[in-house]
Amino acid sequence: MRPLRKTAIATGVCLLSAFNAMAEEKMSAQQLIDADKAFNEMAQQDGMGKAFIAYSAENPTMIRPGNMPLLGKSELVDAFSKVPGSPLSWEPLKAEIAQSQDLGYTFGRYKVRDGGEIKSHGVYVTIWKKQPDGSWKFVLDGGGTTPQEVQKP
Repeated sequence: MRPLRKTAIATGVCLLSAFNAMAEEKMSAQQLIDADKAFNEMAQQDGMGKAFIAYSAENPTMIRPGNMPLLGKSELVDAFSKVPGSPLSWEPLKAEIAQSQDLGYTFGRYKVRDGGEIKSHGVYVTIWKKQPDGSWKFVLDGGGTTPQEVQKP
């Protein structure tokens, strides 16, 4: 085989590997977007309390502006087991996943409604950890209000 042909083949193999790695990374980030969307869907259907309990890891931290953070599953369960309905809805706008493929984050926007009226909006960041069963659960969640709705990037 000619040296030029070997170089072309080697370059093609390297490019294909790089594209496959990028596709895998995108798929993993999409898994986080999908998990975050499913989390919101559960909150809308079954109530915010059930959703936050179901999607939290065993030792989550929840940052709550103006309040003490919730530290651990028992504090989260105590706080959210009494929360009916879901005045809160959210939408992930961006996700990234670590090269290790077991930790990542979503960034998004949220709205708080009272009846049909929007009372406030803001942004959030959720850090997710892949569980032994392959599901994603949040280990840290927090956000804050914004003066107006954040537009998609």
